[in-house]
Amino acid sequence: MKPYLYRNLQLLASPLLRTLPSAPDTRPLPQLIPNTSPPGESVRHILLGTPGAVRQTIHLLHSLHYSETVLWSPIVAVEEPLIITPAQGEAVSLLRRAI
Repeated sequence: MKPYLYRNLQLLASPLLRTLPSAPDTRPLPQLIPNTSPPGESVRHILLGTPGAVRQTIHLLHSLHYSETVLWSPIVAVEEPLIITPAQGEAVSLLRRAI
């Protein structure tokens, strides 16, 4: 990079860098909705998309302190139709979002 261009970038970025926190905030997000589920109840998360989109979403959930990346199963290609069988009394909700 040319020295004068590098110096101009430093001058432009300087005010922005002063506003950034020195260390990332690692506090968990506050719980906005009261938890009414019985203790020990679980929910299954299924990410369905391209491998890159699935990987990106896993890392996003990690950055939001929602889940650890190592807790997800390995990403596998879906070769045949996928059948999801709910247990007795389970419900399903689907969110489709462009990333």
